[in-house]
Formats: sequence, structure tokens, C-alpha cells
Amino acid sequence: MGSITNKAQKAVNNYLNRYQDHDHILARLVIEPQPALGLVHTPREIAQQPYTWRETAKIMASHRGPLSGFLEMSGLFDSVNRAHIILTGAGTSDYVGSSLTDLLRLRFKTASNNWATTRITASPDDYITKDHRYIVVHFARSGNSPESRAVLELALNRYPLSTRHIVITCNKDGVLATQGRENPDKVYTIILPEESNDQALAMTSSFSSMVVAGQALAHLDKFDVFENLIDRIASSAEYFIDRYSDDIYDLADPDIRRAFYLGNKDLLGAAAESALKVQELTMGKLIAKAEDTLTFRHGPISAVDCETMVCFFLSEDNFTRRYEVDVLKQYSSAFSELGARSVVVGSNHSDDFKSTSARYFSYDPDRIWGIPAHYQVNLAVLFGQLFGMSASTRMGINVDNPSIDKALYSRIVQGVRLYEP
Repeated sequence: MGSITNKAQKAVNNYLNRYQDHDHILARLVIEPQPALGLVHTPREIAQQPYTWRETAKIMASHRGPLSGFLEMSGLFDSVNRAHIILTGAGTSDYVGSSLTDLLRLRFKTASNNWATTRITASPDDYITKDHRYIVVHFARSGNSPESRAVLELALNRYPLSTRHIVITCNKDGVLATQGRENPDKVYTIILPEESNDQALAMTSSFSSMVVAGQALAHLDKFDVFENLIDRIASSAEYFIDRYSDDIYDLADPDIRRAFYLGNKDLLGAAAESALKVQELTMGKLIAKAEDTLTFRHGPISAVDCETMVCFFLSEDNFTRRYEVDVLKQYSSAFSELGARSVVVGSNHSDDFKSTSARYFSYDPDRIWGIPAHYQVNLAVLFGQLFGMSASTRMGINVDNPSIDKALYSRIVQGVRLYEP
């Protein structure tokens, strides 16, 4: 599993000392871990995220020059036959890509697609062709899953002329990082803060730190603006943690057995990751699903009952938000009649929901930080992480290793035999 160096441990401990001055569930678990309950790594890794985001931004700043050159060499700025972007990972690392694909498509004005390593491994020629150029961005916490290794290895061997790669991983010693270092002409390797290599089963700071690294790709030309944005997002997260940790713990009633997370743009990635978190952390005792807000009306809503929470991640795009608000208003009365809980997570639009019974969790109530659309994912997923941890705790499940009694699922997913295409 690995451990972080003393220097890194000291740095993150200095940051976590901020929780000495706060009295809420997450602060108490950071200060006094509960090993018997499996509450050692997960609370700490959720709490450290503002720190790891700022550190990730610093790391990406150090890569600006050579990374820009690599992207140019790979054809990302060509006027003819511009390289396409493929974002790839498995599970949580796949949802990193789905949180970034719109941002990168708009920034680079080229095709940007999110295809999981699990899909590419099983049918590579459906996603990569030899007659076009691609920049494949690989996301991985450990970089040791069979699919992570397979996609990079296969692309280097099968599509050597049409692919260039960026590896973004939290583990400098993983197979993916090693493969990258062995192929420096075709692979640019970025190692994120070692603290982000989460030790708990469920990925938290690894997910959000990889999101920051991916967002940074869109800002290599004006990085000071990006660093300022990440600092504002981190400050907003610190407020959200301190203000709502206890409220979210109270919300995570063990009677809730279903959850829907709804979002658009980057927030659809946040919804997918939040749904996965609550399922992982509760061993599936709470089943969750992610949809875009309008799709929810086309069938999935039929599963809402008195044991359901419906969570709306609210976009900062004014046009998109109109639809999100309309859907909640349309079904608010029905949710109440069924006994379902409705929740809204956003910046500061509570006036839009005064006529509903929805609980509103605001990460920027006074409009101090001004987080724009396409950059809300890490604030939204923070709700999902806290809710998942709280639900698991209240169900009496080992939070750091919820599958300990099932033996179906481990921190590094293994067991797939790889075939030659």
C-alpha cells in the first residue's frame, strides 16, 4: 500500500492542525481517529483535500513549460488534423475524466472524450484508430490495475504513431508511472502529491487532486489565474467542511436506502463519483445512481420512494440552472408526499428553492469565492464523500475497508487476464 515520507507527513499534519479549532464530526475524527470503526484514513483524506489541491496546483506549475511543449509536439495546437483528447481511467479515475471532458473540449477546440480503461482494454480498435492523432490522458491512483497497464502498453505497441500520452497518477512507484518513465518520448508523466495516494479503500483526495491536475491542462498559458482559482475553491471547501459536516452526518439516516445524484457538465462526473462513494462505503446497503438532471425524468425517477434521497448539484451556468431548478420545482411536492428527501448543493441560489422542501447546502453563501461552471466538481463531490462516510459510520460499517467481510473488492482491483488484440 505504501506510506508517505516524514516530510510530507509533517506538511499535511501542519495543515490538519486547523481542525484543532473546530468542533464537528470530521474535525473530531481527524484529531482522534477511531481504528475500531475503520475511521482512520478516510476522514483524514477527506479533510486534507484543500491542502492537496493547492499542492497539486504547485506541481502542475512546475510542469508548465515542458508540458506545453509536449502538447504542441503532440499536435494539440495544429490547425489541420488537430489531435483528439481521450481521458481514461477505471472506476473513480474514470469519473475524473467525465468531470473534465467538457472543459478540455471547449479550451482546445478539439474532440475530447472520456472512455474508461475497462472499455478500451476490451475493444481498443473501437476507440483508437491509426489514421488520427490522439493525446491519451491516463488517470490512476495506484497505477497498478491490469486495465491501467493494458491501455498504455497496448497503445504504445499497437498505435505508436498516432498516440501520445500523459500519465497523471498519485503513486510514483506504480506500474503506470514506471511505464511512463520508460517511454519519455511518447509519455509525459506527472506524479501528484504523495499525500493524495489515499490509503483507504474509497478514493477521495486522489480523485479530487487528479481533477485539479486535469483542469490545469487548460490553463498552462495563464497559470497564475488558475492557481488563484484553486486557492478560492480550497477556501470554499474549508468553509463547507466546517459549516456542514455535522448537518450531513445528521442527514445520512440509516433509513435512506436509495440515492440519486443529479448534475450536468462537470457536475455529472461529480454525481457519478458521489454515487459510487456511497455504494462503496455502505457495501451497497445504500444503492445510488447518477443521472443528468433532465434524464432523471425519463424513467429513473420511478425508483424514488420514502427511503430515497435526491441530490441536485446546481450549475453556475445560468442557462443550465434554469432546467435544474424547474425539475426540482416540478417534483418537489411529489417527493414530499412520498417521504423522499431532496437536497441541493450549490453556491448561492437558495431563493430559487424557497417554495420547495429541499435542504440547501451552499459552499459560497456570500459570493466570496465566485467558482465558475466547469470547476464545481470538487465542491460538489465533497458532499458525496461526507455523506458516504457518514452513512457508512451510522450503519456500523468499517469505513476504511467496507468490503472487509465480503472479499469482493480491494483497494487495487486485480484479477483480469489480459489478451493480445
